[in-house]
Amino acid sequence: MNTRTDKVSRSSESTVEMPATSPVSRRRLFAAAGSGAAGLAAVVAACGPEGAPAGPGGKGAKAISGTLTYWPEGGENTASYQAWVQRIADFQKAYPEAKVEMTVTQDRDAKLVTAVAAGTPPDVSVHDRYTVASAQARGIMMDIMPYFKTAGMKGEDQQPWCWEEVFRSGKLWGLPYSTDTRMVYVNREHLKKAGIPETAPKTLDDFVKVMRQLNAGSPGNWQRIGFIPVGNWHNWRLFGWGWLFGSEWYDAKANRVTMDHPKNIAALEWEVQRTQELGGYDALDGFRKAQPKSGMMDMFKAGAVSTAINSTSQLLGVFAVKDLDWIVWAPPPGPGVNRTHTWSGGFANVLPTGLKNPEASFTLAKYLSDEEFQKVQNKTGAGRLPTLKSAAKDPHWNTVDSRVKQFVDLLPFSHIRPPIVQISIMNRELDGAEGAETVALKGQKAPRQALQEANQRVNDAIKEGRAD
Repeated sequence: MNTRTDKVSRSSESTVEMPATSPVSRRRLFAAAGSGAAGLAAVVAACGPEGAPAGPGGKGAKAISGTLTYWPEGGENTASYQAWVQRIADFQKAYPEAKVEMTVTQDRDAKLVTAVAAGTPPDVSVHDRYTVASAQARGIMMDIMPYFKTAGMKGEDQQPWCWEEVFRSGKLWGLPYSTDTRMVYVNREHLKKAGIPETAPKTLDDFVKVMRQLNAGSPGNWQRIGFIPVGNWHNWRLFGWGWLFGSEWYDAKANRVTMDHPKNIAALEWEVQRTQELGGYDALDGFRKAQPKSGMMDMFKAGAVSTAINSTSQLLGVFAVKDLDWIVWAPPPGPGVNRTHTWSGGFANVLPTGLKNPEASFTLAKYLSDEEFQKVQNKTGAGRLPTLKSAAKDPHWNTVDSRVKQFVDLLPFSHIRPPIVQISIMNRELDGAEGAETVALKGQKAPRQALQEANQRVNDAIKEGRAD
């Protein structure tokens, strides 16, 4: 086995030595049903597969030599770390004259701008997918479509909404490698004590009825709340409510946001009504701040709320609470909607502008996002879901805890935030401190007015080509 060591930086100031390849344990992070936290705590460091290496490193491939620098999204505790280790080892096995330095960079996206401007970019960098549109508009990353086509890759292999975040007008700005979905985490013990079936409610109205049964106390004097509807306090936001009501937030053909769509207005009106029923925004905020930890998932783990909406990123933390009996429900559809909806975030590998050898960089980026990478990540990724449809069909998912599998099953029902240059403006106008959701929940503006005014401001920014 190759024991050459490559530098892996824990920060932008310090480096440590890491073996390019190392012995492995094949224990699965998402173990079979019933394994609980013990299986989820396992960490795998894997060597490359036996036989010919995966990827374009076979006969006829162009030689790659020298050092390539990779900026990941984090260090050893990051969910994708073990997949990076394995596929970097595979890459170096295929290209023995090359060496990869995986450099963990604090404030990565901001420093990428500086590095590109200085002419010293990394060869490959991770980028949050939902901000790729705004980043590429500033000239930070290369169009990689020519290399993508040469490699024989196809956009239809990706989840369609992942592809929408990186592809636009014939140009491709990144290779997706991880995603998530969102579900309702539910305290099963609370259901049992209230005599409520564990079956997921079929509609949002049914969900509200169940949540009322789970409340303990009264407005201004809550001991426990079944569900707090403020979207921005969950990893759900008003985006999620709009999709559950059957709406959309962006018209790609017209290149305009549709925050004031009638169904988005109806969603916000529903949210306002549910908030008022529980005593109003200020009373709920007081209840939240009175808890030892005011994060919605912390309140869920402590039993202060019976449910919370969040992503697969929370699975490890919830499994770690040994005395917490919980299940997950698909988000229930709103009036007139016949199926669930959810939404997703995630990351992509991008090629920064100004690279000296983009072909070599693309080859590395491909190794760090391909099916083999995603299948390793499936087993070691602590809640990371695949972006490739083929990796979502990995038989591994039939061996995991059934609650984990439910998140995977929601991939076909997912959405993304609008892939627009002005996404940060839209985020602020939607549910920031003075956003439409916030002012409506506080009773400062009617939902229709709040969304119409916010919608106008974002579309004005689009017309003017303005972004933060």
